[in-house]
Amino acid sequence: MARYWSGSAALAILGACAACSQPSGLPEGLPAEDLRVAVASGVVPLAAESIPAAVLDRLAQSRVVVVGETHRIREQGDLMGALVRGLYSRGFRQLLLEWPQMTDWLLADYVESTGLEPSYQPPLANVGGSVLAAIREFNRTLPPADRVQVHAIDVNLDEYGGAPLFVSILAAVARHLPTPAPVTAFLRLAYDTPARQTSALEQLRSELARNRTTLADTWGPRWYDIVWDMVDAELASVGIRADRQRDYDRTTREREQVMKRLADSLLDGYGDRTLVTTGNTHAQKSRLMGTEGVEWLGDYLVHRSPVAGGSVFVVGVTPARVVSGSGGSTVEYDVTDASPANEIWRVMHEVLPGRIGLLPLDDPVFDVGSVLMAFDGTIYAGAPKAHYDALILLPLGHRVPT
Repeated sequence: MARYWSGSAALAILGACAACSQPSGLPEGLPAEDLRVAVASGVVPLAAESIPAAVLDRLAQSRVVVVGETHRIREQGDLMGALVRGLYSRGFRQLLLEWPQMTDWLLADYVESTGLEPSYQPPLANVGGSVLAAIREFNRTLPPADRVQVHAIDVNLDEYGGAPLFVSILAAVARHLPTPAPVTAFLRLAYDTPARQTSALEQLRSELARNRTTLADTWGPRWYDIVWDMVDAELASVGIRADRQRDYDRTTREREQVMKRLADSLLDGYGDRTLVTTGNTHAQKSRLMGTEGVEWLGDYLVHRSPVAGGSVFVVGVTPARVVSGSGGSTVEYDVTDASPANEIWRVMHEVLPGRIGLLPLDDPVFDVGSVLMAFDGTIYAGAPKAHYDALILLPLGHRVPT
């Protein structure tokens, strides 16, 4: 997600090579030994299959826990599955995913095994797909009323299938409606250009609004809300898809606004606690990386969301070593080669080699604004505590195909 980089924190793309050195333009950063002392005194080892009770208790002090991710890392899915299971007994019953909103009802059908669309299978190689599979299996052990709910909170981008997938998913919805008009009328319209997409969606939304009472009675309130929410999110997505390459900054701001609105709507009035998983860029509680001038989802939830009320804990997650290619044999990134000796993830890896580690950012050293942090091969300088409440290091990450 972090396509545009911070101007305030100098940064550089690093390759995985032993010859790499601290990039020019970055501050020297805190001495490695200072970081090592703070890391060693605070880091907590985790196991992929379970999370220590003390860690879960710390997270459960907040109503919302936001977990950042380095995208397409298989081990991130294992971690999220363990978090969902561990936090369930502490009142967490909802997971919000950085997935296209049009899939929201399909995700619910899948994780609750209701069988509306038995052929639907989320891509299990994807981080979110593996989390969904873990939740589905966990939900099968629970009474229907107590199952974990899953919701999608992203716009419908081209890389998520875009307009064609939206039409096919809405057509699937129509199969479950007793009388699918006016959806069938929409499905007969041309849906190829942004202008036609906007026109068709506005026409459908107008019909939905004008006949709200009748349609809600005929379809049932849940199906009415599903269609309304799909249309509303797709309307916002059309312009973002169309202009993303020409005006990435503006469309990123618009995308983030949609994510905030969807998150707030799902938190509003929800009595249980909520997990959120997005990319590290969306998750940050103040800007370290990403497009300048954007208030990211984590920032909004921590500081301005009226429904989250500031009861939010934000975690950043990244692997120390990323491999990809056939059999995972190609090294894509390795902090021991590509990061300076005083980069925080490298220090965490050296303090806790070969193990998953969670580092609460409580030590005052993490308030200092020149700590070097590498995210997906890019090094930034900032105050870790300003951006996240804790960091989780995965010792190895397998990059799965898109």
